[in-house]
Amino acid sequence: MGGRRSPFQRAKNPMVLQERDNNIIALCHDYHFLTLDQIRLLAGFGCRNRASTRLRKLFDNGFLSRRFLSVFRGGGRIIYFLGPAGVEIISGKYGVDAMTIKQKRKQLLKIKNVFLPHYLAINGFRLAFSLASKSKPEITLKSWKTQKEIPLCLEERKFYPDAYFVYGFRGKLYSIFLEVDRSTESNKRFQEKVDNYLKYGFDGYYQKQFGFQFFRVLVVCQTMARLRNLKKAIEQKTDKMFWLAVQQDIRPEMILAKIWHRPAKDPVFSLLEN
Repeated sequence: MGGRRSPFQRAKNPMVLQERDNNIIALCHDYHFLTLDQIRLLAGFGCRNRASTRLRKLFDNGFLSRRFLSVFRGGGRIIYFLGPAGVEIISGKYGVDAMTIKQKRKQLLKIKNVFLPHYLAINGFRLAFSLASKSKPEITLKSWKTQKEIPLCLEERKFYPDAYFVYGFRGKLYSIFLEVDRSTESNKRFQEKVDNYLKYGFDGYYQKQFGFQFFRVLVVCQTMARLRNLKKAIEQKTDKMFWLAVQQDIRPEMILAKIWHRPAKDPVFSLLEN
């Protein structure tokens, strides 16, 4: 019988890999999970339909895999990640043992859907910053690491930021920890996180682990009400190092603008300010 084929069933769909395809495979490996629109922006597709058609071919040929993420009111979207046939391509591109890449891919398969929005929000920040920096040649993204790649070590415990990145701007390096808040933590739990960062920064742990002396912690909140709540919680501990913004402003055209709130300060700031 005919009919519309499942978006999760591979079909015969011959293709010849192009340079852009290899780039897409590498992006999915690097970011772990990406939506169609995120891939379209990163890979430079002008047309959404062309991007969708190419991703379908990459899926059908096993270079990419797909997961379905349901969203509010019964809708959903397809999430892309590295496929089994993409392992050898990544192994050759980065000179990494294929078994290591397979193991990382298995770990992605085990991640529950409930955690995927958090991954996508982290990737959304990275994408926005990367695209914004392309329009400003004086900004250079030096490195990006996520979650379990960067345990932050205190004497008696470890804690994990959502991401850590370093960028250069006009001869200076800025080191940043990222926390994407999903409004699921209590104020007490969030203040414990603030305590961890304060101890990590002011007691010398950060300088010992990374070689830098100062860092910022960016907190991305779902709503302005949540931002005000967390800002007040931070102010009970410190007026330093924390910068807060709302998720809707984390876009390439806004992320470097004056959208960032700081504890005990009224105006908003740009990430390019000291």
